[in-house]
Amino acid sequence: MSAGTKTRLNKIPQKLGIIAGGGDIPRQLIDACLENDIQPVVVGLQNFANNIDVDLWARIGAGEKIIDFLKHEDVKDIVLIGAIKKPHLLNLWPDLKTFLFFMRVWIGSFGDSKILDAARVEAEKYGFTIRGVHEFLPNLLMDEGFLSNNQNIETYLKDIEIGIIEAKQWGGEDFGQSVIVKNGKIIGREGDRGTSALIKSAGEEGAILVKMCKPQQDRNLDLPTIGVNTVKECAIKKMAGIAVEANETLVVDKLAVKSYADEHGLFVYGITANA
Repeated sequence: MSAGTKTRLNKIPQKLGIIAGGGDIPRQLIDACLENDIQPVVVGLQNFANNIDVDLWARIGAGEKIIDFLKHEDVKDIVLIGAIKKPHLLNLWPDLKTFLFFMRVWIGSFGDSKILDAARVEAEKYGFTIRGVHEFLPNLLMDEGFLSNNQNIETYLKDIEIGIIEAKQWGGEDFGQSVIVKNGKIIGREGDRGTSALIKSAGEEGAILVKMCKPQQDRNLDLPTIGVNTVKECAIKKMAGIAVEANETLVVDKLAVKSYADEHGLFVYGITANA
């Protein structure tokens, strides 16, 4: 979104609480708020958020501190955005409110989607509305079709179809969003360590990374995301390309993604999944 260009938003909040992890999207979201006359109230997660001005620094385990601060600032709408490494409960050093939340959730399920669903319920209990970053930055969503100049995917369509089916099934079991496929076979599935670790461990020449939104995934909390680092890692492995779910995947810095993909001959393709 260019500077000075306002995005049309439904139910524009006067304030938006931004709980920020790492990466560039939190800064883009802050800029979008300012362009749309929305006051950003930024909570930076220590050891994760970077290159942004914050109103409060907090540990990832300091749920009570964050909630009390946002309520004091009269924030009703919040966005949770930015990269974080999933913490082990013992490393959270959680306050009582955070500890009780994880105990309630983890007794029932260890799946990421279950935890995020519970996080939404918990947030709503305190009067907050969870908003998706794509509401404020719709330009981040992957369009249907090619982001790359390389559009030679005819020989890979069957692999992409297989990858979509497997990624949806794998995600439906709450394991991960991505798979790697080559010559009609799944050669890697994303685990707890994420897409980058999958590419490093299973990526190989001519293979395809397929990344899909989990069927049960909360679109306002955890959309699949790729960026230039994803393309770089695929290029190192001499992979053929990346297929992601159109309108359900965030692409950080599309120009940089396209440029690097074109430079290294990879395709980046947005596809509507029917699986």
